[in-house]
Amino acid sequence: MEIVTALVSGENGWGWLILAAILFALDINAPGFFLVWFALAAAAVGALLFAVPIPNPWPMVAFSAASVLSLFLGRALWGSHRERKSDRPFLNQRSRQLIGQTFVLTDPIEGGRGRIKVGDTVWSVNGPDMPAGEMVRVNKAEGMLLTVEAAENGPSLPKAGSFAS
Repeated sequence: MEIVTALVSGENGWGWLILAAILFALDINAPGFFLVWFALAAAAVGALLFAVPIPNPWPMVAFSAASVLSLFLGRALWGSHRERKSDRPFLNQRSRQLIGQTFVLTDPIEGGRGRIKVGDTVWSVNGPDMPAGEMVRVNKAEGMLLTVEAAENGPSLPKAGSFAS
């Protein structure tokens, strides 16, 4: 910590540029991608100090402001990956993949509860009372419980090993 204080306590930009280089080097070796924004802020303060001599403690205030600004800039440039639409939005949500598909009722629905078999998995279903062997269409999925209704058309069973709709 004393080394960092010694680097940034002067009124010239060399200490800030050295700190920026150290932060860049640490970012290369650290998991994630977060120290680069602080390195950019330190480099900006170093460049500012070469252009305009600023007395202490204002370079630290400028570094804080530049850090926040660079974090927002980084979020705006690289943070949008969470908003991208997937071509398979239900990849890890198997129950939601079954919505709209029809299956054969393996256990009758009595008192609102029954079972269907999808591949090698038995799913609990709720819906109107029906005998076993009826075709049902999945309308809704809540966890491991599927809500079904009587299917009017013939079977549209999924291909083996595929649960994409």
